[in-house]
Amino acid sequence: MTTNENKSLFIPSLEKTSHYIPRTFIGGVTEDAMYDFALNNNMNILIEGDAGTGKTTSALAYASKRHMNFFAVPCNSAIDFTQLIGGLFPDADGKLKWIDGAITKIVREGGLLLINELNNAPKNLSQYLMSLLDDRRSITLMSHDNEVINAHPDLLVVADQNPNYRGTQLLNEAWKDRFEIKLRFDYDTTIEKKIVKSSSLLDLANGMRATSRRDDHASDRGTIFETPVSPRILKTFEKLAKGLSFDFACDVFVNNFTDEERPAVKMLLEGTSYNIKEELGLDVDPITTEHDQA
Repeated sequence: MTTNENKSLFIPSLEKTSHYIPRTFIGGVTEDAMYDFALNNNMNILIEGDAGTGKTTSALAYASKRHMNFFAVPCNSAIDFTQLIGGLFPDADGKLKWIDGAITKIVREGGLLLINELNNAPKNLSQYLMSLLDDRRSITLMSHDNEVINAHPDLLVVADQNPNYRGTQLLNEAWKDRFEIKLRFDYDTTIEKKIVKSSSLLDLANGMRATSRRDDHASDRGTIFETPVSPRILKTFEKLAKGLSFDFACDVFVNNFTDEERPAVKMLLEGTSYNIKEELGLDVDPITTEHDQA
């Protein structure tokens, strides 16, 4: 597969995904083996997981290793349907010419099509993709003489979604059934230990995750946290604590959460600050944040 005129499509560089640590699933199945099997058998993949669990980067890393065209559909109300599907545009002579959108282009030529936040997809996009995700493996350009485009043999469709976040919607059974391979990406402690130095900070994060709104028994364990504690938040905390100020890192960390969650987050930080500082090689003085003065 080669690159094309549509600048929305690109082949991800290995350098940009080199930091990604791939997972090995139950049964010893690697991510690459799973993606290869899905590609060779026309199977669609749905990955569910909290923010920062590597859903998008997993797809990017695979596309880069296989030198595949890549496009991620941003599922939000602001997406331009014409840019995704295509339309008639004037050429240099002023004549109208059909130009493929990003989805149409990748369906024709092959690559990895990622549908970000599937459970937030606009209804018109969902309806348009239905025939691509079932046995027909095709799309119909109704605004271009009802042209039917059969998917390239090297097209792999992957979707991801966050579980039960505000603004999302539950997928109906017909929609879910179109994804033969369904995966759950949880926060992986083994992977996080490779990128987060403080074990106490990781313990704090895991404790908060255990009282997540997505945990059926969270209400039995005190404060319920709706905001996900992603590895990105933890990495930023350590970087700010070591590069600028521990107090500043704490305040930034707290500001990731809702007004209702912040008092509990601050208390948890204060309770483990000594250990975190010690593990990061910082002075072990008590902390204060702007929330003390509010």
